[in-house]
Amino acid sequence: MKKIFNLLLAYTACVVVTACSDSFLDVKAPSVSEESFFTTEKQADLALTGCYDILGWDDTNYFPFWLGDILGHDAYKGGEGPGDQPWIEPLLNFQYNAGNPGLPVPFQHYYFGVNRCNRVIEKVGAMTKEMIADDKKAQVVAEARFLRGYYYFELVKIFGEVPLVDKLMTAGNYNLPKASFDELWAFIEADFKAAESVLLTKGHQDVGRATKGAAQAFLCKAYIFEKKWTEALSKANEIIDSGDYGLEEHYDDNWKLDHENGIESVFEIQFTPSGTDAWGDDNEGNEFVIFTRSRNNGDGWGFNCPKQSFADRFEEDDPRFDATFIEDGEVLWEGTDDETVADNQFSSCIDLLMGQKYQIPPSEWGLQSDDPNNWIVIRYAEVLLWAAEAAAHTGGDWESYLQQVRDRVGLDETPVADPLQAVYHEREVELGMEGQRLWDIIRQGRGEEILGEHGYVEGVNNYLPIPQSQLNFIEN
Repeated sequence: MKKIFNLLLAYTACVVVTACSDSFLDVKAPSVSEESFFTTEKQADLALTGCYDILGWDDTNYFPFWLGDILGHDAYKGGEGPGDQPWIEPLLNFQYNAGNPGLPVPFQHYYFGVNRCNRVIEKVGAMTKEMIADDKKAQVVAEARFLRGYYYFELVKIFGEVPLVDKLMTAGNYNLPKASFDELWAFIEADFKAAESVLLTKGHQDVGRATKGAAQAFLCKAYIFEKKWTEALSKANEIIDSGDYGLEEHYDDNWKLDHENGIESVFEIQFTPSGTDAWGDDNEGNEFVIFTRSRNNGDGWGFNCPKQSFADRFEEDDPRFDATFIEDGEVLWEGTDDETVADNQFSSCIDLLMGQKYQIPPSEWGLQSDDPNNWIVIRYAEVLLWAAEAAAHTGGDWESYLQQVRDRVGLDETPVADPLQAVYHEREVELGMEGQRLWDIIRQGRGEEILGEHGYVEGVNNYLPIPQSQLNFIEN
């Protein structure tokens, strides 16, 4: 028996663009045939906008974000109770089933992204000099390859071995076998390397678009997941030595609107509050903020409630605690017109904690479920911690990288003696409630150690199952 995947839904023709982020995405959908579309630089940019667009689709971006915390058991599911988003309930005990109704949408959306990128890579790559300048063509193709690498990275991180599609699909040719991990990681690396060689550096690229540093960072992240520690350390040092990035002076500045795309941001997904007050992807804002706001404050939906066991892992006087958690009764934005007393007393908020990151003052909220703040996918602090982790594995000076992260928050040397455990601890508290925990535990091979009490089994729960709607079994 060989697993074959039906990706019909994932290869719908997607030239139509619905913008979802900053000004370069605020465009109207073209209404022309594909055959006559790719003839000018403007049209190449419009198609590329469609590749970026999927980054901001609600079901795509909050899926790995909140499951990273909830299934990593740093947080309770929260919400109105077990009947609210019930598809998450079996996952909490690592009861994986391909028929789980929460799985198809992100799987399909990432493949929508792959197909849009394949279209740009193929069609823009075939445009003549009369249609588009060589340097512009190279830039557009490089951005599309970066985004294709991003979508495949997420697919592999979440679902494991998946079909590998490097060209536009044709009708009747939608059934594809799984690719091996070796094939998939080589493909992801190749896309990020190609993007890195062409993309502009931060400060020379339009805000929100992929940069050389972002491609380097995702390549480094791929090496981390592949356990290529020497390559990871080398790539992290290229980013560090570039001088294009640094740490925000104050840790909590990372999540303030006036610091978006700041010095610490390596890559972030852009959102704006524009649109109507309707629900869904027609608007430009994010949905995960209202998902993680207390049910008793600002009509929040109360998901992703931090656990006390996670809060207890912070060292005494670590300022990252206050930047990560909202305690019940805490006064937020004190002394301003936005002053709010946190009310976390609802039944599914078991330890009376809510997440602080990404919560902004009410005067800055968008309409309904569309808040304006961006989602930071990679921060420079994480690059430093990748370098520390890679150095710990290779016998290098891991402490100097890690200490930079601690220095920013005024902490002395780590109290954890073992190098790898010190890095793991620092990742937990530095990146807490940023959707990283589950994926870190799995790639570090610590699933049964940390999550075994919740039902995690190594080799069984490393990846979520491919959705049954996309999966067929046939004799080969």
